[in-house]
Amino acid sequence: RKIWDFNSRSSIDSSPAVAYGTVFIGTYDNRVYALDAASGRKLWEFETGGRIESSPAVVDGTVFVGSQDNKVYALDAAS
Repeated sequence: RKIWDFNSRSSIDSSPAVAYGTVFIGTYDNRVYALDAASGRKLWEFETGGRIESSPAVVDGTVFVGSQDNKVYALDAAS
């Protein structure tokens, strides 16, 4: 049975990263989303300058993700 789903504004090609009870996903709508792992509720989003095809990595409370805007972003996992 399905527990939850989340609809972004565009395609999702990357695999999610899961840490601290949060699912982190990058999308073609140029955003990184943080979702509550239990409910799927959006906790926060961050807009980059390009689409995200790579999977995020999470280390010591920081989410790292590459974007098609030629940048790598380091984001606070909690906010």
